[in-house]
Amino acid sequence: MKKSELKKLRTLKATKKMMKIAANDTIKKELVGTWAYSRVRESYKYGLYMRCQTLNGILKVAFFLAEHMRIGAALPAYELFINKETGEFLTYDRKRDRWLTAKLDMIPWPEYVGYSEKKWINPEGFRTIKRYLGVSRGGYNGILEYQLKVRADELKQRHKRETDPWDMDMEQTPELPKDWDRWVSKVGIPDNYIFYRYDRKGVTEGYCTYCEKEVPIAHPKHNKQGTCPCCRHKITYKSEGKAAGVVRSDRVYMYLMQRCEDGVMIRGFEGERLYRKEDYRNEECHFTEVRRVILDREGYELRAYSWGTYKYVETRWIRTELCNRSKWTYYYYYYSRTYEGRVYGRTLPDLAKGELRKTGLVEMTAMVKRIDPEKYLAEWRRVPELERLAKAGLVSLARDLMYGRCSAKECFTNRLFGDLKKLLGIDSQKLARLRRCNGGISFLKWLQYEKMTGKLLPDHVISWFCQEGIGPEELTFISDRMSMVQIYNYVRRQMKENKMESSKVLTTWSDYLAMADRFHMDTQDAIIYRVRKLRKRHDELVERSHSKSLAIKAGEILKKYPHVEQIYESIRDIYEYSDKKYSVVSPRCIEDVLREGENLHHCVGSSDRYWERIERKESYVLFLRHSNAPEKAYYTLEIEPDGTVRQKRTMYDRQGADIEEAKKFLKKWQKEVSKRISSEEKQLARNSHSLREQEFAEMREKQLIINTGELAGRLLVDVLTEDLMEAA
Repeated sequence: MKKSELKKLRTLKATKKMMKIAANDTIKKELVGTWAYSRVRESYKYGLYMRCQTLNGILKVAFFLAEHMRIGAALPAYELFINKETGEFLTYDRKRDRWLTAKLDMIPWPEYVGYSEKKWINPEGFRTIKRYLGVSRGGYNGILEYQLKVRADELKQRHKRETDPWDMDMEQTPELPKDWDRWVSKVGIPDNYIFYRYDRKGVTEGYCTYCEKEVPIAHPKHNKQGTCPCCRHKITYKSEGKAAGVVRSDRVYMYLMQRCEDGVMIRGFEGERLYRKEDYRNEECHFTEVRRVILDREGYELRAYSWGTYKYVETRWIRTELCNRSKWTYYYYYYSRTYEGRVYGRTLPDLAKGELRKTGLVEMTAMVKRIDPEKYLAEWRRVPELERLAKAGLVSLARDLMYGRCSAKECFTNRLFGDLKKLLGIDSQKLARLRRCNGGISFLKWLQYEKMTGKLLPDHVISWFCQEGIGPEELTFISDRMSMVQIYNYVRRQMKENKMESSKVLTTWSDYLAMADRFHMDTQDAIIYRVRKLRKRHDELVERSHSKSLAIKAGEILKKYPHVEQIYESIRDIYEYSDKKYSVVSPRCIEDVLREGENLHHCVGSSDRYWERIERKESYVLFLRHSNAPEKAYYTLEIEPDGTVRQKRTMYDRQGADIEEAKKFLKKWQKEVSKRISSEEKQLARNSHSLREQEFAEMREKQLIINTGELAGRLLVDVLTEDLMEAA
């Protein structure tokens, strides 16, 4: 419909009868709302008046507002144009001179239109609307009924453009195999039971749900696991008297892979078996198809569909992301961790020769009872080497890769190699061991460690480490002094004697050695590092150190910077100085520096750069204290060998107003230090000055800015320059 042509159609004005009815209508007023907020709401008997005519094949409906008509306005507020042939409708807002595509229920009517009792239209107009639109009602409701149908049809067409390709995929779905129902009951749902009737004299027979007959049993117990003496399947004993009204098997996944036009369709089902009390011989097997995935013939594309609600309109097959199971049933989505299930086997040999021959999926399915084919194929597209692992029989390694327990980078040392041994970074013998032991990524890492070190380990030792989740990297703290077999024996003995888990033993052992280093014990001596009573010796060192965490950290620092404490011992007489108000104190041990950083909440103990400077005698960390409280942290100083103060910082790396008074003392201290230092300290000071200037120049070049705290936004070099107190 052309808007310019619609405007040319005759204007429908309010008739005299309509004007009279509107003038005689009375305004109804009522108080609405709550006691806290209330208002007066107005309404009429007829809040809206309508006239209609068919002009040039188009239905024109004029809408008049009661408030306008009561003051004599005969022109409509809105004009609606409907073309039934094309299904189009447009509304013209005369007051605002604009066109609307909204339905009647979405037009901005005055509030009273909705609260008024009726909408007026003469009988002839009522019939015209009903006849022209072909709807069940006339008037306002008939127009709205028609508009809703038009919108629904438009929405359906939009949806159809999206769903038609999906439906074409679903039309490829093959028929279920003839023995599918029986396979589901006997194989797909693996839970089986033996029902028996309790007897004081003893129970000798029970009904096996797999055999579907009475079988001999002895000493059954309700809910106890067992094996059927006839079919040899695992079963659960169920006493008729104790069993619930309905015995349900676990709900499980099952998969059927079939050839379709585009390639292979993987169909996912979920199902369960029910046994009703007193009628357990007649099982009820229920299964539902909830997932379909199509793999094209070339193996390049996977298209996944799930059964669910589409646009809150209908339940149907919906295209979804690969391995996105959120549209599966509520039960599975919230209570299952994996989507593995049994796979129907009779279609596999033919697919293995064709569409699935390059995937390794059929080989993987043959080696495991349960698998998620969709997950396997999704990972195979991302990591093609998965096929080689499956065909080589490396099931656990393939599953670790499938479920993200390791990455391709961790698994494969060099993906450019074509040979599987080189790909995994091991030799033929180790590959055979990996296959024989059904090892995963943990086992492979131990074999790679073997090849790297040239030290062979028994399979049972590696298997135990894998079972406990222990990798070679977790034993580096002791592997330079003990073989892995010795570590294996030692950890197991400590686990048994102290009733500890392996991870706890390793943590205790590592902490003990770190604290032993701190106390300058010879941790290279077997009597120390392979202590008989580990837990007892660990607790003794904890008590001795007063703070386990600081002692362990101090031990780690001493390993990297072994001369720090000796240096502090040698410089104490040079730099310690006091007067009546202030004192400069030298740390006695590494813990003093760590504790200073914790107390004042700055980085002096946690940053390696300070320890590096102390180790090479570039600068030292000292403490400024009040003389009457020498143990209480006040300011931390970083000084150069000649007494130059690089930094002086208190709580949260700040400086208070009191630093100005403290500076007077520091100048006195610098004069005293200048009398004490030797030629060696003077040379160290010249080196320190040179290194500091280089560092400041680099900071200026890089324009390093402070990002946090009171000094945020300032150049770091400017702050450090201002803080500097050069020695005379």
